[in-house]
Amino acid sequence: MGTFMRTALAALAGVGLVVPAAAARADEVAGLAGSIKVTSSAFDDGGKIPTEYTCEGKGVPPPISWSALPQETKSLAVLVEDPDAPNGTFEHFVAFNLPPDRRSLPSEALKAIAPGSALKTARNSSGTIGFAPICPPSGRHHYRFEVVALDQMLSLSPASDAQAVRAAMQGHVLARGELVGVYGKR
Repeated sequence: MGTFMRTALAALAGVGLVVPAAAARADEVAGLAGSIKVTSSAFDDGGKIPTEYTCEGKGVPPPISWSALPQETKSLAVLVEDPDAPNGTFEHFVAFNLPPDRRSLPSEALKAIAPGSALKTARNSSGTIGFAPICPPSGRHHYRFEVVALDQMLSLSPASDAQAVRAAMQGHVLARGELVGVYGKR
């Protein structure tokens, strides 16, 4: 989004007109210092997620890693969602306040989250804290692994959900990137 469009959106907001969420997200993206490249040693972008990382296997999250972040990054958020879920987007994993020097989340990352740690995991769509295994009810689903660099730590409790995390991130996004994997039950 160009300078003109950002100025126009700001003017509309200034006179009390509501700016759609998609435009607000586009505005955040327009101001990025750069994009984050997200990868996995388990699958390629757009590729099939191996069974071991699903409910038909071990049910653990696949390992992901990401490229360097903007220098002013204060924390990271990692979100995993299934936009193809029958009842709307299903959030499998929501983590926030990861330290900016971190460059990956191995499969075992959830075991490493100690009580009192700055790293927080919010409620997933199952209502539990942590990772809800990839387990589509039918058909082939796409899973988005999103990494977001933020200019601050988020003041949220683990009882928060993805919607609260996304709301708290608004206006604080420095860069973002995603990796998409595909899975369908055998």
